[in-house]
Amino acid sequence: MDLFFEEMDEAGIEIAVVQGRNSPAVFMGKQFNAAFIPNERLAEIQNNYSGRFICFAGIDVSNTVHNAVEETVRSIKSLGLKGIFIEPGRQIQSTPDDERIFPVYEKCIELDIPVNLMSGPYAGADIGVSDPLYVDRLCTRYPELKIILGHGGYPYIQQILGVAFKHTNLYVSPDMYVFAPGGQAYIEAANGALRDQIIYGSAYPLRPITQTVADTLALGLSPESERSYVELNARKLLNI
Repeated sequence: MDLFFEEMDEAGIEIAVVQGRNSPAVFMGKQFNAAFIPNERLAEIQNNYSGRFICFAGIDVSNTVHNAVEETVRSIKSLGLKGIFIEPGRQIQSTPDDERIFPVYEKCIELDIPVNLMSGPYAGADIGVSDPLYVDRLCTRYPELKIILGHGGYPYIQQILGVAFKHTNLYVSPDMYVFAPGGQAYIEAANGALRDQIIYGSAYPLRPITQTVADTLALGLSPESERSYVELNARKLLNI
């Protein structure tokens, strides 16, 4: 942990957000193994290194590992975690607007916490689970729900930016995909009409922290947009 904090400090990172996982194995042309992090471990990290980490609970919306609504309540009220992370495309092989997840979303609204949705080319057995249509429908049904789209809906970049333009409760976090083909569109959005809805992410450990920060600062964001992207939008969303 000391070495990790050294790297955070070198990169100028004050607070890191850690995502929980309750992800079953899935085959996407090659096998992706299951990934599970106990929410108690996340609470331990958040509490033991106060001020450096904000942790999101990994919630299994299939209700296999736990009851999703009950675990959401426990993670927030008892463990003190600050949001939840779900993977519908892997957990129930479905899309974010599946009615089986509605009780979880409604509990998030009640608790006033954000939900981070897994998207991108590895969000499920095929990229169809990341079609922005489903996020659009979810935002329409729950305009009070604070939604973070992890991996930025890639590769449906223009479409997801259109959904964010339509729905101010949607925050797009392209993380490492800002450097992928077509990723410049995220920066154009952050420099323009979506300045308040595009959020930095590192996708660590898929990319080194210091490299990702250095590459981010070279993306050509205006000073105002850069501060919104790497700090202010997340502070507002997480109430810090």
